[in-house]
Amino acid sequence: MKIIFLLSTLSGALPVRRRPHCHACFNGMCHSRSTVFTAHKFSGQLAVDRTANILYFHYQTNRSIDHTGSFDLNDIKFKVLPKIGFTFGRAVDQSTREVFMSGTVGIHKYNPKTNTVKSIGLTDKTIWHLQYKDKIYYSEFKSKGIFTYEKNKIKSIKALSNFHVDDFVIDKQNDIYFLSDSMIYRLKNGTKTADFFIDEIFSLATDKKGDVHFIQPGSRTVYILDYSKDSLTELGAIGKGTPFSVVFDADNNMIYHDVDDEKLYYLMPNYSLCTVTTRGKGKNVKKFVSMRNE
Repeated sequence: MKIIFLLSTLSGALPVRRRPHCHACFNGMCHSRSTVFTAHKFSGQLAVDRTANILYFHYQTNRSIDHTGSFDLNDIKFKVLPKIGFTFGRAVDQSTREVFMSGTVGIHKYNPKTNTVKSIGLTDKTIWHLQYKDKIYYSEFKSKGIFTYEKNKIKSIKALSNFHVDDFVIDKQNDIYFLSDSMIYRLKNGTKTADFFIDEIFSLATDKKGDVHFIQPGSRTVYILDYSKDSLTELGAIGKGTPFSVVFDADNNMIYHDVDDEKLYYLMPNYSLCTVTTRGKGKNVKKFVSMRNE
């Protein structure tokens, strides 16, 4: 295992007399990336406690030992969570800072104030994906539907019972966006039917405002939902690699897992101007970023 902490970038200091890198371009502004963590293998969701700005993730060492870790993005501190190794689903209750994690079976709760982990149920189920929005939402491995878990009671969301759900988020309007069979669907809050939204494979994420983002791993394009028009707006792109799992921190900076080189990257604006260009056609489209002369 190798941990890399780039103190100068993560603390906000820019290199002196050095042209900043443009690893991503969002809204015409360059973002530099820092390597938060690199290990033999990552798996599952990323989650951020935005109160303390702490990132949670699972990694496996080159000796195939599983750990669930946390990284304090403000104080640049790494920690291994106690008494829990493999986790896959992860979600944070932003009001209490408690972290919910799924293991091989069941759901566990981590209390960062006491540094303790305990099982909270569903010990007969393998949880694939977790979200927290006033209560736990989850999908099961190789099963259909999305469920809620509150006060030790399971409730199925009936409108989604016929969908195999690979990824989902809940936005600021309590609408559920989910990936099923390589297409994105939406269940609007208060409705009883999920509607087709877009025929593309995206990674889904919500930022600190609850706005939903759509990330195309292949082309590296990042979109945000324009709520006034109910359509996607292109924010920009990541310059290289294959971004997969994505989260946003307390300052709305993006953190992502690049599956090409098995690293977690942290993007921060460096205020240089940039442009995004497109190469290729169809499924071979790639986005590239470059710094613009001011």
